[in-house]
Amino acid sequence: MSQITEKIKKKCFESNKKILTKKLAIQTFGNASQRVNSKLFVIKPSGVNLKKLKSKDIVLINIENGKKIKSKLKPSSDTDTHRILYKNYPSIKGIAHAHPTFLTSWAQTGKPIPNLGTTHSDYWRFEIPITGILNKKEIQYDYELNTGKSIVKLLKKKKLTPETCPGVISRYHGAFAWGKSSEEAVKNLEAMELIAELAFYTTIIGYRKKVGKHLVDKHFFRKHGKKKYYGQ
Repeated sequence: MSQITEKIKKKCFESNKKILTKKLAIQTFGNASQRVNSKLFVIKPSGVNLKKLKSKDIVLINIENGKKIKSKLKPSSDTDTHRILYKNYPSIKGIAHAHPTFLTSWAQTGKPIPNLGTTHSDYWRFEIPITGILNKKEIQYDYELNTGKSIVKLLKKKKLTPETCPGVISRYHGAFAWGKSSEEAVKNLEAMELIAELAFYTTIIGYRKKVGKHLVDKHFFRKHGKKKYYGQ
């Protein structure tokens, strides 16, 4: 195993621990992965106690065929969802998935999260979209793969890119977020959960008018536009 791969395994291992420390998942739920190169990525083993796991136990996966490479442990049950995203979007370098309270609540309603303010706009210009309903065959056969395909289909339908939409809601399931590394993916998932919580309370309190387009665009493009000036 190359030193680069071992280094990436360590980063991925730390990202998986952060999903728990940031309280985005309980027990062994949730997973993070990171791309190694155009052909490989690493992901957390399925149903393992991270306190007993070592970074070397992170599983190496072939993006093209989904086969694990030199590992005694089974990869996450969501591996094929991660894999199809890496396969379709070379710009995605890391992915995080979990079932946090507010995002999963939105997922179970079947509703996207509307853009109601500037915190949302710092990450998503439009609503946080939600995938369509999988049919019986898609659920029974290659469920995880079809979950990934539903995300790809959603992004293409909405004409979104991983850069303009750093995460989506998986209907009735939870949420997937991505970024330039597994660490960034977890951060985007964390922001996504906060936005879901804010939207939940905002809709309960009630609002008279949605945030204006000019304010939305100001917050989004100052971080993501060609002339962005937020950060160092």
